[in-house]
Amino acid sequence: MKDQKSEFSSLLHLTYVLQHLSDRNLLAATGVGLSQVRIMSVLSDTIAQPQNKIALDLQQTEANVSRQMQVMKKVSLVSVTKNKKDGRQRDVVLTAKGARQYKIALKALAAQQKGLLKLLEKKEVEAFERASGNLLSALNIKAQSRRELLGLR
Repeated sequence: MKDQKSEFSSLLHLTYVLQHLSDRNLLAATGVGLSQVRIMSVLSDTIAQPQNKIALDLQQTEANVSRQMQVMKKVSLVSVTKNKKDGRQRDVVLTAKGARQYKIALKALAAQQKGLLKLLEKKEVEAFERASGNLLSALNIKAQSRRELLGLR
């Protein structure tokens, strides 16, 4: 049995590899990365969202979200306007193009997951699902919020 330090390193390494792979695949399929897709997930079921609320929902800094918004605005994925009640706030809306790109991104992520799980035997997939479910439960995260945890609402 591995010691606790190497187990942690394996989990951390797997997390990094999967995030990097997702980002690379999303860029190739849609032209946007994982950070932008996570923002689109927050915007996908709302009319307008204050930029600072997006940052709070994604547990990111407002500066990071602002940088992503600039990139997304340049390619017409979002529309950013001043909040009518508070001119310092920015309201963000997913454009029709952004909504289309988001759907393509979700399909790309689903295909990636399917491809990754094909690398495992059926029993390994079942064990992985059980282990990840147990880990999420231990972290007190409900099964239905897994998509939210991944930013895939």
